[in-house]
Amino acid sequence: MQPWLFVLICSPFCLAASIVNIFFFSWLIRPAAEVKVRYPMRFLLIAVLCNSAFLQIVTAVIIINTVVIPPFWFHTVTRVLIYQGFTGNFSCNAWISIFYHVSIVPQHRAILVWIKRNITSIIYVGFTSTQVLLIFSLTLGTITFLMDADATPINSTINTLNTSSLPLPKEFKFFQLANLLYVLYCTCPLITLSVSWGKTFVYLRGHMKQMGQNESFSQSQQKSQMRVTVIGMIQAAVFLPSSLWTVVAAFLYVFNLFDVVDPSRYITITFCSVSNLGNLLCFGFSQSVFRVRIVSLFRKLKRNKEDS
Repeated sequence: MQPWLFVLICSPFCLAASIVNIFFFSWLIRPAAEVKVRYPMRFLLIAVLCNSAFLQIVTAVIIINTVVIPPFWFHTVTRVLIYQGFTGNFSCNAWISIFYHVSIVPQHRAILVWIKRNITSIIYVGFTSTQVLLIFSLTLGTITFLMDADATPINSTINTLNTSSLPLPKEFKFFQLANLLYVLYCTCPLITLSVSWGKTFVYLRGHMKQMGQNESFSQSQQKSQMRVTVIGMIQAAVFLPSSLWTVVAAFLYVFNLFDVVDPSRYITITFCSVSNLGNLLCFGFSQSVFRVRIVSLFRKLKRNKEDS
């Protein structure tokens, strides 16, 4: 992908996601009076927004670097930070899907009942562990990559990274380990998202059919749960192309083919930018802390338009 095309595509997505982040942060810190966001959901939403904001900052730096050519190491580190910010949301979304699944679907097995009772602690420990795994794999991969004696600076004419050789043989095993951990990190959340949201959807659909229209409060509550579940499935679909691309990219890296497909990483960054905005918009529809504010904002704009 040419630099000008990358800037043309990513700039509006980066700007839009940044604006959405600002609104969502303010609404999460000071939610509407009728909305209560409890932990661990509040923690996970903060993590999603922080990852998104971090991703937009790094994307903006890379857009600037299409004009101002950075040093080789800086170019490499910014790409790694993009991977960290984007794939960090994989884990956030996976834990959100687990939280809703455990909260909505009745659990009968002893181990699942125990998980439901201790879901807050499990999410904190699990989220922290997965982030440590991600940081470790990216750090190990970056160090072994930069230790490559054949690594050369970015060519100022074509603005692409010349990484035609992988790390030296003695570091190659560490590089393979880093890629394996990265693939594992990207694959597990996608499976978790698909399975948990799918099982929750099947349960709610069957339960709502059995309930009929007998209990209006329960029916309204289940419709709200169904909305969250359907949007969650859409989020999994939004993540599917980008997560599959990150897994494919890791394998291409091992076989020294990634530089042929995406030498400047612009395709990868574009995937990340588009998917991140889509993920934020899904949260805008599924989470009441954002949805209530969005509806209120549109109503206020409509009244102002009518008054004028």
